[in-house]
Amino acid sequence: MENISAMQTAKDVVEKVARKVDSDNVEREKRKCNVVVMNVPESKDKDGAVRAEDDLKFCKEELGVQKSDIVCHWRAGKKDPERSNYNRPLIIQLKSVECVNAYTNNGRGKKTDSGFWINRDLCAVDRVANFMARQQKRQRMKSGETGTKMDQ
Repeated sequence: MENISAMQTAKDVVEKVARKVDSDNVEREKRKCNVVVMNVPESKDKDGAVRAEDDLKFCKEELGVQKSDIVCHWRAGKKDPERSNYNRPLIIQLKSVECVNAYTNNGRGKKTDSGFWINRDLCAVDRVANFMARQQKRQRMKSGETGTKMDQ
């Protein structure tokens, strides 16, 4: 009886992990043509259409993103009047993955002349993985390690 219970528990865990992996893959697919720009000043206008037009103008003038490459753009999150000094992230959907690679320096992020970073729009799992990789690289650099062996 215990074997059946343990097998069922293991099966449930495997199914749960498989669903999580599938949902992460769906999320990656939805975001593959998106880039995100942080700390972009928001228009103070009450009209959403005017704010959207201001963001599009910012994309062209400050970021150097061609209008023909933009499919759509929006601000992530809800506007909060309590946090007037907070600028919501600007998400820009581009027409292709090639455009994303061009504007993000092949996924490494690109700093514009005006000081804004254009990065790929990552799902939560990928953001955490990238953060951990950066932390490990910092540790290696701090400890003076010059290279790593892949087959130790």
